[in-house]
Amino acid sequence: MTIAGQFRNVASDPISLDVPPVTVVLRHGLDLVEELSRKLQMLDALMLTGKPNDISDAAATIEAALKAAAPSFAEIADTMGRLGASNLAAAAAQLRKIEEEDAAGLAEALRVALSRFAKKSVSANRRAQQLNRGLNAALKSLQALGVQESGRLIAEA
Repeated sequence: MTIAGQFRNVASDPISLDVPPVTVVLRHGLDLVEELSRKLQMLDALMLTGKPNDISDAAATIEAALKAAAPSFAEIADTMGRLGASNLAAAAAQLRKIEEEDAAGLAEALRVALSRFAKKSVSANRRAQQLNRGLNAALKSLQALGVQESGRLIAEA
C-alpha cells in the first residue's frame, strides 16, 4: 500500500511560502501602532504650542505614516481571517486554543495599543477642532476690525 499523492507538500505550497508567521505580522503591527501613537502624542503636544507650521508638518507626517501602514493593517486583517477571527480579542482566543501563547499575547497587546491610539486620536481631533474654531473666531474678529484676508497674519493662521 502506498500513500504517495495523498498528502500535499507544505514546502511547495505557494500560499504557505508567501504568508509570514502570525507573530511576525502581529509584532510588526504593534510596532507600527506604537510609532503612530508617539507621532500623535507629539502632534497633540504641538497643538498646545500654537506653532502652525510645526502642527501642519506633524499632521502631514502622521497622514503619511497611516498611508504607509495600510498594507500592514490589511495583512493583519488577512491573518485574522485565516484564524477565523473577526477581531483581535477573538484572534487571541483562537491562538490560545492552538497553543500559540506568544502570538496570543501579541494580539492582545495590539488590541490594547489600537484602543489607546483610538482614544488619543479622538483627543487630538477634539483639540484640533477647538484650535480651528479659535482660529476662525480670531480671523472673523480681525475681519470685523477691517483687516484684509491677504497678508502675513492671515496666511500664518
